[in-house]
This record gives sequence, structure tokens and C-alpha cells, in this order.
Amino acid sequence: MLKQRKYQVLLAAIVLVGIGSVVWLKLTASSGKTYKIKKGNLEVLIASKGEVRGDRYTEINLPAAVCNQELRVYQLKIMDIILEGKTVKKGDYIAKLDESQFATMMRDNMQQKEKMDADLRNAVLDSTVTLSAKREAVNNAKLDLEYLRIDLEQSKYESEAYQRKTRVSYEKAENEIARLRRDYLLERNRLKLQVTRSEARVDEFKKRIDKYMEALAATTIKAPEDGIVMFAKDWMGKTYGKDSEINIWNPLIATLPDMSVAISETYIREIDISKVQLNDSVRITIDALPDKVFWGKVIKIATIGEDHKDFDMKAFKVIVRFDKSDKDMKPGMTVNNNIIIASYKDKLIIPIKAVFSKEGKQIVYRKSAGGVSEQEVKLIDENEEFGVIREGISEGDVVLMYQPEKFKPEPAEVASSN
Repeated sequence: MLKQRKYQVLLAAIVLVGIGSVVWLKLTASSGKTYKIKKGNLEVLIASKGEVRGDRYTEINLPAAVCNQELRVYQLKIMDIILEGKTVKKGDYIAKLDESQFATMMRDNMQQKEKMDADLRNAVLDSTVTLSAKREAVNNAKLDLEYLRIDLEQSKYESEAYQRKTRVSYEKAENEIARLRRDYLLERNRLKLQVTRSEARVDEFKKRIDKYMEALAATTIKAPEDGIVMFAKDWMGKTYGKDSEINIWNPLIATLPDMSVAISETYIREIDISKVQLNDSVRITIDALPDKVFWGKVIKIATIGEDHKDFDMKAFKVIVRFDKSDKDMKPGMTVNNNIIIASYKDKLIIPIKAVFSKEGKQIVYRKSAGGVSEQEVKLIDENEEFGVIREGISEGDVVLMYQPEKFKPEPAEVASSN
């Protein structure tokens, strides 16, 4: 009998433990699976990464002497460059460009100029010799004409036939002098043109050599003003550094930002850009300054999208201006921009996980004393976690964070709807 009672007590204990476990499991399962509707505030954000920059800055570009297209050097290699973020004074060293292309082409031009100099000297010498001979021929012809003039004067004492013969000879000598003078003028003009062309070619090579010398001197880049150096990026978005290539059509090497007014330059996907408006408020955090929160406004939105390495679609550049700068801000710091595209105060808020789509409607599952019922709702707006309720449920209502099994469509229904 005693043994039988022990068995009964043990069995009752086991039943009680089992019931308690079931209740505990049910409570545990329902914990965190419901949400009580209440009023609150909601911000709808578009988040993006960016960099701190100065709203105003001084550009450090390739010097004009280097970008002269007449030199036929279109891309240059950066041989040496200072560290980004370094504070410099006006005239301080920034970078050194590869000068080998200029040096090689300058030597080639100097060799060609030497040849042109020799051609010029030969042209001048040829002109001097040829024109001297022409002038001597004219002078000799003048002497011959003078002899014939004397003969013509003396022929008046001779026969008429002799007088005519003497006159014809005199006129023929006059014509010869006129021809020699014309030949002299034509040859002088021809030789002058030849010398002028040679001089022009020599002068052209001299000017080109001077330009190469200016370009060589300009390959050392110096700071135009005081500031903190921030290097530009190439077309692939890579920051310039040692051994980078820079072309003359994109001459920006670096900037010296004025951090008294700071901006953040960021990119927004094309599917989101229509939601962003000028003067939208932006909450900004800086990775390097985790304890500080900054505020700003959208001041510029690009009208044309562009390809960007961080997006698989077109992206639009957006500029955000900080309301206030900070002494700890440094150009190039990574920022997180939260663009507030909508803000709701004291509205009914519901988790997005509690809203389900059914037959094209937004549905929630409301829990009450009578059980769980299906209720259609309409949302005004939403972010990644919560939505703002327009109608359908009231403050204090309790909704499920999951879809009960009995409200899920039957497999056959799902198949037929597909």
C-alpha cells in the first residue's frame, strides 16, 4: 500500500512538471511575438556613406606648361608625392611628375633645330653668293651700255646704216640690263622667302624647346596656398598616389579645403533619388568622431546619373552642407548621412514585421479576448523597421508578429493562384 502511494505521488509530480513545461513553453513562444499599438515618432531615412570636404577649396592642378597640347605629352606618371592630410604652407613641395617624356622630346627637337640652323646658314650663304653674282652682271651690263652709248654718239659721223646698227646694239643692251635687273629682283625675293622660311622653322623649334624647358621646370608641384592636402581621384575612383597616372584633360591633383564650412559628398541610387529634395535635413555621424552627431541640409542634387563602383545601377551625386563645422573635423573622414525624407510625430506606429500582404491588401492579425482576427490596415509611410498607420487599428490594440497557421493560404490555393 505504501509503495502504491509512492508511485501515485511520483506520477502526480511528473504530470505537474509536464503541465508546467507546456505552459512555460507557450509563454516563451508567445514572448516577443505580439506588439501593442502605441503612438510614437518615426523618421523615414535614406542612408549613405560620404566624405568630409570643405565647401570652398583651392585646387592644385597640373601646371599650364605641362598641359600644353603642342608638346604632345598627354599622360604623366607621379614619381613622388607627399602623404595625404599633411598640412603645408604656400610654396611647399607637393609632388614630382615624371619628366622623361619632356626631356626626350626636347632632345629630339634640339637635334632638329641644329639641322634647321645649318639649313639657315646655307640659305643665307647661298643668297649672298647668288645675289652678288647677279649684281655684278648688272654692273657689267651697265658698262657695256656705256661703251655702246659712246659708239652711238660717234656714229653721227658715219653712214646711216652704221648709225642704225649702233642704235640697235644700244637698245639691245638696254633691254639686257632691264632683264638682268628683273632677274636680280626675282632671285632676291625667292632667296629672301627661302631664308625667311628657314628662320621661321628655327624660331618654331626654339620656342618649342623653350616650352619643353618650362614643362621640365613645372614637373615639381608646389602648394599655391596654405592648407591640408587632399588628393583627387582618377576616373576609377582611386586616390592619386605614387606611380599614379594623370592626364592633361583631368588636371586636378589635389585640393586644399577650407574647413570653416564643411560638406559631405555622397551618392544616392537612382531608385531613391526621387525621394530626396533640396533642404532635406540630414543627421550625420563621423566614424572618427563616434561621440558627436552633426546636422546638415541637402544643398545640391545632380541632374544626371553616373556609373559608380559601389552601385550596380546609376547613382546621383548629392551634396550635404553641415550646419556647423567642428575643430576635430578633417577632410576625408568617412561620414554616415541619414537623409530624413519624412518625419512623423505622435502617430500610431507598427512594426513592419507585423504587416502581411494578402490578396493585394495589407493585413495584420489582431489579438483580443475573443481570439485572433484578420484586419486590413493602411500605412502612410514606412522605414526598414516601422510603419505609420493611417487606418485599420487603434492605439492599445495587440497584433501578432507572425502569421497564424490557420490564416495561411492552403497549398492548393497557392498553386492555383500561381
